[in-house]
Amino acid sequence: MRFGGRVSVVSIVGCFRGVVLFPRRRGPGGGPSYNDTVRHSMIHQALDWLHNASVQVDEVREDTYRLRIQSRGAHLLGFEVNAFLVGAILVDTGFAHVRDLVEFALAGAGIRAICCTHNHEDHTGNCAALQAAHKCPVYLHHPEALWDEGVRKLKPYRRFWWGPVEPFEPEAMPPVVEADGRRLTVVPTPGHSRTHVAFFEEATGDVYTGDLFVSPGATAVLIWENPWDSVASLRRVAALRPPRMLTGHGLVVEDPAKLLELKAKRIEDAARRAVELTAEGVPPRAVVRRIFPKGAAKDRFFEWLTGKEFSRLNFVRAAVRHAPAR
Repeated sequence: MRFGGRVSVVSIVGCFRGVVLFPRRRGPGGGPSYNDTVRHSMIHQALDWLHNASVQVDEVREDTYRLRIQSRGAHLLGFEVNAFLVGAILVDTGFAHVRDLVEFALAGAGIRAICCTHNHEDHTGNCAALQAAHKCPVYLHHPEALWDEGVRKLKPYRRFWWGPVEPFEPEAMPPVVEADGRRLTVVPTPGHSRTHVAFFEEATGDVYTGDLFVSPGATAVLIWENPWDSVASLRRVAALRPPRMLTGHGLVVEDPAKLLELKAKRIEDAARRAVELTAEGVPPRAVVRRIFPKGAAKDRFFEWLTGKEFSRLNFVRAAVRHAPAR
């Protein structure tokens, strides 16, 4: 990163203890039993292994940097988490389990504003710490919804993978965020989250899209998502014809408009089919099998792992629930 005209790349590795998943039983005299001590030691060793993390900072254009935030746990999910320093504007902050690394990487960055693509904990996990360190505002679209969508009380898998969000006071997202000569236009992109936005820098053509685009097709969704809103949001960003898209989970795509339009069409087709089959009286699980003929075991595993918060069944139900009137 550029500090005093120099560019350095930060790559740090650290371990973090996870949450205690099971309450301790007491042994004789009120202390933990030997078996409980061994069990908790093994649990913490496993959590330390999964939370072993790194932050690598890459320059993606002059005075623009990508923080590639990785952990073994995130790797098991198949992606990394990205934040971006656009001049003095920070887009997203990563997740809480890497807080020390992110703070160290950004210590001399001179951040003037923090902009959240949305409220989920893998993007806002370090807002409180960075706001305190840099004495800058944090912007969130619909700030009143900060604790919605399960963020206030994370399900175990979210607490385990990302860690909880420390309380902070976001300000309402302005239409344009400017600092030190850089200017980001805010593009509302609801669907994945009510709070979701993208940031478009006309001067460079870069668009920062958070979780708007993670994979190219229709897929499982979180229980609150609206696939019809996602379709409109994808097309809204595609209409900008951005030369480059930088996502929140590792993808950097040149000339992304066609890919955004393709994903929008695939979601729209799958959502429309879900509505049609449901109207014919097909049960929701059978609709899932017809629309998504492959990967059933993986889908059911993630449905179980997330306590039904993430699944293809959610996609079908959301498509029907939010279907536009004909």
